[in-house]
Amino acid sequence: MQNKIDFSFLKSSLIILGVAILLSVALVVAGQQYEQEKVAEYNQVKSSLQKAHNRYIKLVKDIDLLDQYTQDYKTYKSSGLIGPERRLSWIETLEAVNDELRLPGLSYNLAPQQEFVKPGLKAEKHINISSTPMQLNIALLHEGDLLRVFDGIKNRIDNLFSVESCDIQRKRGAQENVLSTQKENLTANCLIRWVSVDVQK
Repeated sequence: MQNKIDFSFLKSSLIILGVAILLSVALVVAGQQYEQEKVAEYNQVKSSLQKAHNRYIKLVKDIDLLDQYTQDYKTYKSSGLIGPERRLSWIETLEAVNDELRLPGLSYNLAPQQEFVKPGLKAEKHINISSTPMQLNIALLHEGDLLRVFDGIKNRIDNLFSVESCDIQRKRGAQENVLSTQKENLTANCLIRWVSVDVQK
C-alpha cells in the first residue's frame, strides 16, 4: 500500500522554503550590486588619491625648481651678470690681471651700454640683455700673453664677457726672428663686450 503525500501538511513548509530561496537570491543579487558599488567607489577614491599624490609630487618638484632658480638668480645677481653694469669691477679686474702678468702695457676704453645682439639669441619680453663694449689695447711679449689676459679675467670675475674681435700686429722696428723679453713685441687691439641682464618684474 502506497503512502499518500499530504500536500496540505507540507504546504506551509514549501511556502517558507520558496520565500527563503527568493530572499537568498535577492540577498545575493543585492550583495553583488552593493559590492560593485563599493568597488566603484574604491576605484574612484583610489584614482582621486593617485591624482592628489601626483599633484603633490609635482608641487614638491616645482618648489625644488623654484628654490634652485632662486639660488641661481641670487648667484648671478651677486656676480654682476644680473643687474646694472659694474664698470668699476671690470676695471679693477683688468688692473689685477695686468699687475699679475706685468705686461709692457695695457689700456682700455669703455663705451656706453647698448643692446646685446647675437644670431639666434632670443630672450623673454621682460628680460633685457645689454652689453658694454670695451676696447683693449695690449702690449704683448708674445701671443700667449693675450690668452693669459682673457684667462685671468675669466678666473677673477663671474661676469660674462664676449670677445668680439682681436687684431694682433708686430711692433714696428721689431726684428722678425728676435723677440725682446723686456719690451713689447706685439700689440693687440681687442673689442670685448661685458654682458648685463636686466630682469623687469
